[in-house]
Amino acid sequence: MNYSVFIKSLKYVLLFFSISILMLVVYNNNPIEKAKIYNDFSYDESDFKSFKQVLHKPIFMGIDKKNQPFKVMANKAIRLKQEPNIFNLEKPTGEINSGKEKFYLSGDKGIFFKNVNQLKVKGNVKFNDGENMIFTTSEMYFDFKKEVLSGNKRVNGKKNNSVIVSEGFKIFNNGEQIFFTGKTKLKLINEKN
Repeated sequence: MNYSVFIKSLKYVLLFFSISILMLVVYNNNPIEKAKIYNDFSYDESDFKSFKQVLHKPIFMGIDKKNQPFKVMANKAIRLKQEPNIFNLEKPTGEINSGKEKFYLSGDKGIFFKNVNQLKVKGNVKFNDGENMIFTTSEMYFDFKKEVLSGNKRVNGKKNNSVIVSEGFKIFNNGEQIFFTGKTKLKLINEKN
């Protein structure tokens, strides 16, 4: 069989293109790992490709070491493929039941570590008992299993008319023990009936 020069050259050009396309497909199927430092509370555009699950109004429930229930809720939770037990939360809230009273926690953003029952909340964080005690800060960390709420950012606390300002704090046993760290300023006001 005699082929023309055009057909012979076309045969080699198509072979070259098919091998090139095959190489591109194989190369693009293997993701290239990029060294990247993630900020806990912000994302890059490329991070949106790795979402595994987006939950709207999720509720996570569990029990602490004294078998008291707790809840973590949010407007939206995002779980990434590479970390299935970590949820990035928008407008998180938490509810802790100590048996005799309930405590509430809220903030702008948060991270819930489901496997160890720990919550980190950042931005306009509030912790209160629903009545007259309230603490506000910019960042707070809560370990539900150990019943320890802590923060190393400036905190303002108020109960009745008394006010406290400190550089950090630790709250143990659902508010039974409160320790303030760093420089602390306390103003006690006696209520007269």
